[in-house]
Amino acid sequence: MAELRRTLGLAECVFFGVGSILGAGIYTLIGKVAGVSGNLIWLSFFIASMSALFTAFSYAELSAAFPKAGGEYEYAKKAFGKKTGVFLGLTISLNGIISGATVAIGFAGYLSELIGINLLVSAMGIIIVLFGVNVLGIRGSSIVNIIFTLIEVSGLLFVIYVALPYIGDVNYLEIPANGFNAILAASSLAFFAYIGFEEIVKLAEETKSPEKNIPRALFISSIIVMVTYSLVAISAVSVIPNEDLGNSSSPLADVIGKDYGKTGVIIISVIALFATGNTILSNMVGSSRVILNMSKETKAMKLLSYISPKRKSPLYALVLILLLMLGFALIGNIETIARIATVFIFITFIVVNLSVIVLRIRQKEIPRPYRIPWNINNIPVLSVMGIISTLVLLGYTIYSLLM
Repeated sequence: MAELRRTLGLAECVFFGVGSILGAGIYTLIGKVAGVSGNLIWLSFFIASMSALFTAFSYAELSAAFPKAGGEYEYAKKAFGKKTGVFLGLTISLNGIISGATVAIGFAGYLSELIGINLLVSAMGIIIVLFGVNVLGIRGSSIVNIIFTLIEVSGLLFVIYVALPYIGDVNYLEIPANGFNAILAASSLAFFAYIGFEEIVKLAEETKSPEKNIPRALFISSIIVMVTYSLVAISAVSVIPNEDLGNSSSPLADVIGKDYGKTGVIIISVIALFATGNTILSNMVGSSRVILNMSKETKAMKLLSYISPKRKSPLYALVLILLLMLGFALIGNIETIARIATVFIFITFIVVNLSVIVLRIRQKEIPRPYRIPWNINNIPVLSVMGIISTLVLLGYTIYSLLM
């Protein structure tokens, strides 16, 4: 049977992580977050980023100990058994699929600003195109990812540049109408913008020295995104009132348009297309690797273990992802799909943090090339903080979906 090939270094993994995260929320959901949290949007993003960072430490320890493409599936299997592993593998795969559909709707919003094409048609079109890129194999996907990441970062730097003259014009400490509850509710939505860093661990079997490079890529990507998001969030509410951002389908285009008019809108909209497309690409890569790893060990999924001999890509897993992503894109409402995706990632993060704790207790002898600092009786405090913070944001997400 054909196998995956180790071709990626640290820089490529960092580009993959940053590219996967940045397009997911900052280009598509920043307006919705501002509509809930108001000028304290920066605090909502900070709370979300810290919660994600806690879990990144758990991913770092587990990915170094078990450098497998299955990621969360492998971790849960080692800690709780194969059934839990399969459940979590399916959960994280479904999250990637739903997240991809969410970002496809965001892509369609920006494309509509440019050429007025139907939202559903453009969302499905980009999913199909990036499915084709994935089929070409990881080397081709990595090259596309690096190009797209450089473009999307330049767009965010442009937003910050445009906002510089406006910084300080609003009260960044103004409490929203619903107080701290609104800030936490916005944080639960903003958390979607941090989905993507965990996709790095799915590259373990295609990365050189994964026990070193995967943890490093996790932390470097998380820090880059945390700083970037904080600056862009402050920039956005400095230029456009938070109420207007909340009602916009292309919020960053509105920010750029304030000074640069139609030309600026066109520039940032084109960049947003690359950013959102990059996230869809990364989600397909990550989900397909988890499905591939599970299918090798699960009879019911055996068909999905097929790897194209020529391209070294998990072809049948990608076809399944294509069909499901197209189906979720039909929902059409970006905020609803994002919250559904976030529920799945919260469940995943809780189990990942629990896996670290359980393995610390049951299998102390496992070699751990990276070990989480700050422990009490061998229990990592940061993993416990990850569970607590994730449970809080999960509660707000479920409440928002039910209301």
